[in-house]
Amino acid sequence: MKGEELRTYREAKGLSQSEFAVWLNERLQRRYDKQKVSRWENDAERIPAALDALIRRDAAGVEKLGGPALVVVVANQKGGCAKTVSAVNIASALALQGYATMLIDCDPQANATQHLGIDSYTLEADAKTLYYVMHGDLELRDILVTVEESGLRVAPSSIRLAETEVELGKEAGGDFIMKEKIAAAKRTFDFIIIDTPPNIGELTKNAMVAAHTAIIPCQTEKFSLLGMGFLLENVAKIRRRMNTSLSVLGIVPTIYKQRERNDREVLEQIQEQYSPHLRVFDPVPKASVYAQATSVGRAAVEAMPDVAGAAVYRDVAAALVEERIIRIKEVERVA
Repeated sequence: MKGEELRTYREAKGLSQSEFAVWLNERLQRRYDKQKVSRWENDAERIPAALDALIRRDAAGVEKLGGPALVVVVANQKGGCAKTVSAVNIASALALQGYATMLIDCDPQANATQHLGIDSYTLEADAKTLYYVMHGDLELRDILVTVEESGLRVAPSSIRLAETEVELGKEAGGDFIMKEKIAAAKRTFDFIIIDTPPNIGELTKNAMVAAHTAIIPCQTEKFSLLGMGFLLENVAKIRRRMNTSLSVLGIVPTIYKQRERNDREVLEQIQEQYSPHLRVFDPVPKASVYAQATSVGRAAVEAMPDVAGAAVYRDVAAALVEERIIRIKEVERVA
C-alpha cells in the first residue's frame, strides 16, 4: 500500500490523522500517533503489513470479528518436528491478515519467545512472563509484548515455567488454570495460539483443556509418525473427560525432503492413515530460511512471505478462520 492510498482511505472515513491513529490503535493494540500517520502518507516510512491487511479487509467490507477468540493448541510430544516454527508462523500469518492474534509461549524452553526476538531473561527478571500469570495475580494482558512487524501479541515464557509442571499437578483444579486465564482475553482477540512443550505433561494438558482445536505438526520421519497415535489418544481422553469442545483441525507434515525416499513414504503413510478422518495439509519442506528467520527474531511468513512452506502456513491460517466462523455461527444458532 502506498501513502496516497492510505490518505485516501483515511479521508474517506472522515478522520483526521490524530483520529485515524486512535482508530488504528483500538484495532491493532498499538501506540501510533499523528506523526506516524503523516510519515506513512508521505511515503517517508513503510506501512506495516498488519496495518495494510487491516485496511484492505475493512475496505473490502470484511469485518474483523474482534472476539470471541478461537483458542488453538499446537502440540506434539516429540521435539524437533517444527512445532514452535509452525506455531509462530501460523500466528504471524493470522496477525498479518489483520486479526487480533495472541501467541502464548507455554514451553519453559521459551523457543517461541526467542524466535520472535523477545528477551525472556529480562522479562523473567521483571516478573513479566507466563509463570507469573499462571501462579500470580497478573493477567495475560499485563505481560503481552507486541511484535513490531506483524502486530502479533506474545505472552512470553521463561525457564521458570518448568516449575509449573510440578505445581499444577498438586493444585486442586490445576488442569483448568490456563482456561481461566484465557477467559478474559477471549473477548478481545480473534485467535489465541498456544505453543506447548514437546511432551504430554501438565502444561500441554492445560493448553488442551483451554483450546477449541488442535494443530499437530508431524515431521516426515518414522519416529514422529509412530508417536501420532499416542498424541491423538491423549486428545481423545481430554475431549471425553475435560473438554468436549476440543477437536483436531489437522496435521501439518513438516521438515519434508522430497528427494528422500523415506520422507515420501512417511508422507504417504500420514495421508493414508489419517486423511480419511482428519485434514492433512500439504507438507512444509525443509528450508534453511526458517532457521535464518529465527536467528534475526522474525517469522518467516513475515520476513520472507514467498519462502517454501509459507503458503502452507497461510492455508492453516485460512482453515482456522473458517473454523472460527463455523463455531461462532453454532453459538449464535443455539442462542
